Amino acid sequence: MIILKIIGIMIVILMFLLMILIFTKLKIDCTYKFEPKEQWATIQIKALFGLFRYRIKIPSEKINRQKQADHGDKGMNGMVQETDNEDGLSSLAPIKQLLPHLQELYKILKSFLKKLQIIQFEWKSAIGTGDAASSAIACGAGWALKGNVIGVISHYFTLKVYPDMQITPVFNHIASQTYLRCMIQIRIGHAILAGMKLLKYWRQVSEAYADYKTMQTESKREDQSI
Repeated sequence: MIILKIIGIMIVILMFLLMILIFTKLKIDCTYKFEPKEQWATIQIKALFGLFRYRIKIPSEKINRQKQADHGDKGMNGMVQETDNEDGLSSLAPIKQLLPHLQELYKILKSFLKKLQIIQFEWKSAIGTGDAASSAIACGAGWALKGNVIGVISHYFTLKVYPDMQITPVFNHIASQTYLRCMIQIRIGHAILAGMKLLKYWRQVSEAYADYKTMQTESKREDQSI
């Protein structure tokens, strides 16, 4: 009897801890700074009332190396020769088979993104071309860009605060600076639920692709027998 009571108490404690974990909010603080001579980004994750902390900092050297690698990949892609039209169409066949599942993936991702709450959004920039007229035009284009970005964010995410955005025009010299900070929070339970949905979706896609490969193999066998 004592052992059963101990097991029961342990189960209750585990259930209580699980409930706390499910309703605990996970906070993600992302910061990015751009200047001509300096670029860096940081991602800080907090959970369990600050007991869990994880911080990633990407210095300007890594960002520059990544950009150079991207340009190198683009150059290599330009050297790739075009394949035959028949091969291109055959390569699109699996995508056509899996296309109906993409709508389900979109629903899962859209539902998950709406669970992400933006509790802080700060975007400050300084733009200057050395000429007053062109600097004013560049600032206007910058405001249009920021407005469109906020529109997309508010459509897919839950924006809990009014965005703090600024663009400072610089008329007497060339300037290009940006500071962006975005803090996001989500309940761990919502993240777990989204992960389970994605796992289920992945299994469905894998089964559909396996069925397609089986049908393709059988079709080739029938053609060879004829």
